[in-house]
Amino acid sequence: AQLAGRASVQLHTLIFFAGSEEGEGGGAKEEDAYVLDVETSPNSEPSFTVMVPRYGIEGRVRLSHIATKDNENLVRDPENHRLAYKDGKSGKTLASVAVFDKVRVKIWVRSSRDRRELIVDLLEPRALADSSVLEEQDRTSKKKKLKTK
Repeated sequence: AQLAGRASVQLHTLIFFAGSEEGEGGGAKEEDAYVLDVETSPNSEPSFTVMVPRYGIEGRVRLSHIATKDNENLVRDPENHRLAYKDGKSGKTLASVAVFDKVRVKIWVRSSRDRRELIVDLLEPRALADSSVLEEQDRTSKKKKLKTK
């Protein structure tokens, strides 16, 4: 019964976030979230777990775009449970994420042929966010502004 309850919650969460933007109140959402856990192991993909209080869901934010192209500027600090990103030229920290920090995320559903998956992407701090996610966010916010005028 407990597994059936969890599966039901997961299904309804996917249905909600997969809904269209105009109808059903669903679709991709941008929300504030709080960092619960930071993966600082040097052998793992840089990522962290967030809790989105508005919906009561947890998700994993993956920073794979940094790991593949800019891993030398990523600072892993296991003692402080922190991931930081520094400027390659000056060495200054551009952004960091630590346990209990407030971040901005985008929640959406990735659909493939045989499954759906809830995805949580980082929007802020912008220095850590994936540029393709930010570009899409800028396009959708411009469309919304045009519709309200």
